[in-house]
Amino acid sequence: MTNPSESPGAYEDLQEFFLTVREWMDENAVIPADIQRPAKGQPMSTELKQWAVQFRKKLGSMGWIAPDWPKEYGGGGLSKDQTAIIRREMGRRPLPTIQVSLMHTVALRMFASEEHKRTILASILRGEVSAVHAFNESKHGSDIGSNETTAVRDGDDFLISGQKDQITSLLPPDLIFCLALTNPESPPAKRYSLIAVDAKAPGVEIKAENLLVPGREYKFFFTDTQVSKTQVIGEEGQGIEIAELMLGIERGGIISIPLAVQKDVEDQEKEELGK
Repeated sequence: MTNPSESPGAYEDLQEFFLTVREWMDENAVIPADIQRPAKGQPMSTELKQWAVQFRKKLGSMGWIAPDWPKEYGGGGLSKDQTAIIRREMGRRPLPTIQVSLMHTVALRMFASEEHKRTILASILRGEVSAVHAFNESKHGSDIGSNETTAVRDGDDFLISGQKDQITSLLPPDLIFCLALTNPESPPAKRYSLIAVDAKAPGVEIKAENLLVPGREYKFFFTDTQVSKTQVIGEEGQGIEIAELMLGIERGGIISIPLAVQKDVEDQEKEELGK
């Protein structure tokens, strides 16, 4: 079957596009009968998690996780009407979470470098990774300005040490956006950086704890975890600003970002992409 994201202009008739999307969903967005669905209030089974990850990869390969975002960043490059069709068809089906959060993807579009948009953001929107953010610490809770996790420069790398708590992830995490103290002598607003860390990197230990509500709560332990300085999202010292935007989106959605700011980001991206 033709991938409509490869040639969106070929679908001038939205009815044709709708039929193509429905056919794809009927083939791919159906949980096999032998996979048990969790009862209300119960966690997902291992088999359902595995199916969700594979479905996310299929959806991402179509560009349908973010249908109207630029293809260069892992989106589909589709119109608003086409996007509405995809989301409506997704909403018709009882699907598990695929764990792609606007608080991560929007923050990357707003703050990440062009290279990170084409790599880190694209890997999320292609469905290749489950991303989580690691802000909370047991001693300070959600007071991100008091975090004690450190990232100490070691040549071209950082060595991250500390513990993060209360990290909820329904699927096994692959990528961690870790808020860490990089510039202790700077003004408070510039002391922290947001660093993308591979969850399987040496020095990362993840312990899962069951919650009373669906999902998993994790504790992350970093012990001299070596991460390239190129993994800093945005600028060094910009971590608090990015974290606050993420938390604002978590509470209020993308409407928490002024339309003028969103337009400025889109205009800058068009310039970068030569559009």
